[in-house]
Formats: sequence, structure tokens, C-alpha cells
Amino acid sequence: MLGWRSSPSSKYRNIQKVRPHNRRSAANVEANLAMPRAITQSDDSRIEQLVVSGRGQEAVEALQSVKNRIDGNTTVCLMNNGLGVLEDVRKKIFEGSDAAPNFLLGHMSHRLAFNRTYDAVTQLKQGQTKLTFAEAPRMRVKDMHKVESRPNFVKTLEEAKDLHTTLTPFDQWLRFKLPTVIFDSVVEPVCVLLDMPYQGLLQNPAAQRMMHSLLSEIIQVLESMPELEGSTVIRDYVHSKGIRKFMYSRIMGKRSQPSQLVRRIENGLPTDVEYLNGYFLRRGQKLGLDLHMNLMMRDMIKAKHSQAIERLNSFIPVEETSVPSHLAFRYRTMPR
Repeated sequence: MLGWRSSPSSKYRNIQKVRPHNRRSAANVEANLAMPRAITQSDDSRIEQLVVSGRGQEAVEALQSVKNRIDGNTTVCLMNNGLGVLEDVRKKIFEGSDAAPNFLLGHMSHRLAFNRTYDAVTQLKQGQTKLTFAEAPRMRVKDMHKVESRPNFVKTLEEAKDLHTTLTPFDQWLRFKLPTVIFDSVVEPVCVLLDMPYQGLLQNPAAQRMMHSLLSEIIQVLESMPELEGSTVIRDYVHSKGIRKFMYSRIMGKRSQPSQLVRRIENGLPTDVEYLNGYFLRRGQKLGLDLHMNLMMRDMIKAKHSQAIERLNSFIPVEETSVPSHLAFRYRTMPR
């Protein structure tokens, strides 16, 4: 991890350090293009410890590609965006399998970018990394270390001091992750519906009412989840002003930037709506709750995404090539 003091305004950047005279004299920011995947399909060596990061909808594909290298002694840490990724992975990959790995859930608040010059990760902003066990949401941390073998994995991450890794109970881990999940479930869908940048939400009373309705439904689900029953950490958070303060400060930080979800939809890229609003809908349905606002937003995002894909597929691909010199006379424009 390489420290970096003067960070760009957006975390979605690749950083190149230019050091002609001073170690921190300049920084070259380039577009955060997708890096080519380098998963060796022919490698059949067993994986002991694995971290899966990225968007929620990418986790199943990533694990499926290395399923033959995972067994019951493997520890997998899911550090993906959104909630409900673990349930999806178990259902689609390991349901009925005796070789299902041990799972940890993780989340980090660091701001990271890829440093192309040194082929390394650059830390733009220092944060924390928190882990929790998936199967024991209310177990005390000291008891976790006694009965589980997975602390070996936790110890490995703790040795990377810059990650500031800690093992926490489930409710504390969820409290740590909730701000970003709620922002992506409340603010981003309204930006898509109204097709406006973040800052416009603060000047639109109708947009604020929609965000309030979405947030109220999500809080209703959190208060009803059986694994959070009796959790003062979650109860104090959902009834505090911290959620709205976080959303306001993040909206002001992004200001006139276009919504990330809007850009993904316009480009026909997959979204994580099933691990955001979709997750709360699934949990709410099991609890008998009415989440009509989240239902509308999820369906709206899916409809806009399908519409964008149809539009992109309707384009006629055109390839621009050079005309060979010996054929130039055929295509030369004659003066009139």
C-alpha cells in the first residue's frame, strides 16, 4: 500500500506518480479502465485463502471460475458491494455441495486506486477494514477466536498494517457497511429516475420525499431482521441523524458529477440493484412488509437498463480502415 496525500476528487482513477526531482512532485491521473482478467483456468492448485471484491453481481462469476480449486478447508472473504452476496453465492454455486468453503464477510472504507507505473495499489485515503463471520452474527469476538479456524485468515490481513483490519460481531460490521449501502439504495435510484446530478436532489422537494420514503422502508426492514434483534448498534444508528448527514455530505462532495448508476445504465453495464434495493425487498417480503417504493425503484432501474441495452444493440457497428495505396484511385473523390 502506497500512501498518497493529495488525492483527486474521485476515487475512480488510476494514479501514476511522476518523480523527476521530488518523490511527491506530481501525479498523472488517467481513466480507470478495466484491467484484463488473469485467472489461470488450467491451474488446479488448491486455494487456502481467497478475497473476492468488486460489485455484488461479479462474485458468482469470479468464484465459479475457481470453484475446482476450492474445498471445505478454503476460507473465502466476500468483500463485495451490496448485501445478500453470500446467499447468492451459496445458492448458485455451493448449494448441496460438500466442498463449500468457510465464509467471512468484509468491508473497507479505504479509497484505493491502481498505480499503473508500479503495478500496485495506491491508497488515496486511509480507512478501516472490518470482517465478521457469516454463521455467527451475534457471537462475541473473544468467543469467535476460540471456536473458529478462520482467525488464521483474519491474522493474515491484520499483518498488513495499512489495512487496519479488525474482527467484529455481525451488527457492528453491518453498521460499518450500511452508510454506503443506503446511499446506493436511496440516492442513486432517484438520480436515475429524475435523470439529474447529485446536487440537483437537494433542490428538488419531490426528490427529497422519494429519498425519505426509500429510507423509511429500509429502516423498517433493518428493525425487523431477526439477526439484528436487540442490537443497540443498529437501533441507535437508524434512529440518529447520522444517516441523513452522511447522505448530505456525500451528495455535496459529488455535487455536479453525474450519477454512477446513471452512467452504468447508459453504457448497458450490469447494476447491483438486486444487492441493494432487491436485497431489502427479499428480506421485507419474508417479514411481510410493504416496500412499494423500493419495488418501484428496482423495477424502474431494470426497465431503464433493458432499454439502454436495446438502444446499444440497435447501433450499426462501423469499422474505420485505411485504403491501400494501390486501391486509392477507386475511392478518390473527383473534383466537380
